[in-house]
Amino acid sequence: MATAPPRRSPTPCGPQEDGPPRQPIRTFLTQAATSPPTEEEPQPLIDEGVYGPDTDPASASPDSPDSAAAAAAISGDGTANWAYNNLDTRWEYRTDCANFVSKALYHGGGMKMRPGGRKADNAWWQGRYGFGKSWSWTSADYLRRHVTKWRNGAIQPHEYNAKVGDLVFFKWKRERVYNHAAIIYSMVQGHAGIVQHGLKNQTTLSEVINRYRHTSNPIEKVTIVRPKTR
Repeated sequence: MATAPPRRSPTPCGPQEDGPPRQPIRTFLTQAATSPPTEEEPQPLIDEGVYGPDTDPASASPDSPDSAAAAAAISGDGTANWAYNNLDTRWEYRTDCANFVSKALYHGGGMKMRPGGRKADNAWWQGRYGFGKSWSWTSADYLRRHVTKWRNGAIQPHEYNAKVGDLVFFKWKRERVYNHAAIIYSMVQGHAGIVQHGLKNQTTLSEVINRYRHTSNPIEKVTIVRPKTR
């Protein structure tokens, strides 16, 4: 049976509960509605700029120059469908959010494994080297760094820019790194429904954020990423 990475790895997924939906959400640097944090703003671990214009793989015709790129793109619909249909799969870790997202990307989205060191950002694998899984497969922050930098991921500036199959990463105020990951499975009038391995496996982005808005440990950052390259 697989074991979780050592404690020195990034912090585990935060609890996910529901609450009343509120106003539309601006992502990437989402500040809590409570008073500003007194601690220094954490520095990004990598360059989080948007990597070029987004293209919709479904719009590419077989005869167009974009058809080859479309065939090599990660399927957002496939990722979301696999996640939605496999919410009840067995948890392999006490905090299984990133592992669940990785399996959806692999089995549903067609994202290919990449070799490398277990802790390396450019690696993404399971069942290799005798270690079970890379940290980018099982850790929310390592997965965020991997899909952003190594899968040509595009960060969406607002919730209403998101599409089905995009990934959502959460950072709580008291944590140094992003520590929860989920998948967008629906978009209704600019509002995202998400699926995850969390306290509530099917919920909305607004519900998750508002659950912690007036607590001592609110969610202070939400980043939506659209990985592109398989």
